[in-house]
Amino acid sequence: MRIGIKHPAFKSRHLSVEQASFFSGPKLLLDGVVVKKEKGGYPVASDSGQQVMIQMRYNLLDPIPTIKIGDAAVELAKPLRWFEYAWIGLPMLLVFAGGALGGFVGGGSTIVNGRIFRSDRITAAKYALAAATSIAGAAVFFVIAVAIQLAISVKR
Repeated sequence: MRIGIKHPAFKSRHLSVEQASFFSGPKLLLDGVVVKKEKGGYPVASDSGQQVMIQMRYNLLDPIPTIKIGDAAVELAKPLRWFEYAWIGLPMLLVFAGGALGGFVGGGSTIVNGRIFRSDRITAAKYALAAATSIAGAAVFFVIAVAIQLAISVKR
């Protein structure tokens, strides 16, 4: 999903962000072309031709980054609240049940939950889908854990 960035320095040029996907981080686009990162930021020519440095920060749980153009912060979306982060991160509790396997499955479910919370669905659907994803992640974890346990016990 692409999100347009409104800023006074870019009225005639189209500046946008493509939110992070499951396997790659967010991308900054100028007139539909991906801007390459250089020295901790993205140098972009504004409408006046002046070079503007854009900084983009992103965390794994939220696919929509925070943008800073020069010294001004630009809000692309309303920040997630603490309880939304808690709901998104619920599958990470699998780490306590199964170490690396729990972390792998819980991490995948957590990333999916972050994408769900940034979708255009109604609030109730976001919570329900994230709960379903968390439950499915736990089920996948237990199936894999049992399969590994059976494979180990058969070899003995």
